Amino acid sequence: MTKSELDRIVHSVGDELLTRLKGAPEEKSPKPTTTNCACEMEIQTFSDNMNSLTSNENHMHTPYPNWPSPGAGVANLIDHTLLKPDATERDVAKICAEARHHGFATVCVNPGWVSLVARELHGSSVRTCTVVGFPQGATLTPVKCAEAEQVIKLGADEIDMVVSIGALKSHEEDLVYTDICCVAELVHSAKRVLKVMLETSLLSNQEKVLACVLAKLGGADFIKTSTGFGPPGANIHDVALIHSLVGGEVGVKAAGGITTYSDLVQMMRAGATRIGSSSGVAIVAQAAGESVVFRSRD
Repeated sequence: MTKSELDRIVHSVGDELLTRLKGAPEEKSPKPTTTNCACEMEIQTFSDNMNSLTSNENHMHTPYPNWPSPGAGVANLIDHTLLKPDATERDVAKICAEARHHGFATVCVNPGWVSLVARELHGSSVRTCTVVGFPQGATLTPVKCAEAEQVIKLGADEIDMVVSIGALKSHEEDLVYTDICCVAELVHSAKRVLKVMLETSLLSNQEKVLACVLAKLGGADFIKTSTGFGPPGANIHDVALIHSLVGGEVGVKAAGGITTYSDLVQMMRAGATRIGSSSGVAIVAQAAGESVVFRSRD
């Protein structure tokens, strides 16, 4: 795919989606021209689904995703996270023990701790998660791929990759797309899961839309709001926007500043299908004392 072809497709899809999400009068735009890229079918499917994604006038009030009942607990929806640069071996072993006890979805750590986490979680249902190009996303694509390859060899089951934020904001959509595609191909060839982090607080609404389109087309299994190291972190508007764009086809991970059960519930109701938090134990304890029924809005 050439840069001009990708630009035309991304801007056509992004502009139409953003216009509809803002509630502006619908304007018909031409369908993208046919390309010879490997993603042709996926691009066309995405374009064909735009009406159903945004037809409801209350589009930002998305139906709740398919969460388990409160009685089943929320631990298996949480990536139990420790990404502090000063984390010690004892700290990492501790969160692994917590994850095994509570049944979190994953333990998410920096790459240097992957082998330890994989050993500590062996035999449990908890998966090993790590980050690539973290936290700025400014690493060269071959370096991101090499990092992903190494952590997979060390036992990582899920890879959270930071998008090339500066490239996105510089209108280098082809670079962003290629970056995601290359890592996705490597991750999926090993039958692992890829999450693409956007750092939404640094992006305009238009950039968020373009990033979601590029991440989906590039092969993301999840789109993640934030690294947790940038300003504010996750908010319900961004989660709802991402869900409106890709929900049902790509998972939505809310991360950054989620410290309470109330925070988790708000993100769930906005459309999140995974939560990243370093406060997982506290959230589970709070959830045990509450009962929330999750139903789709009428």
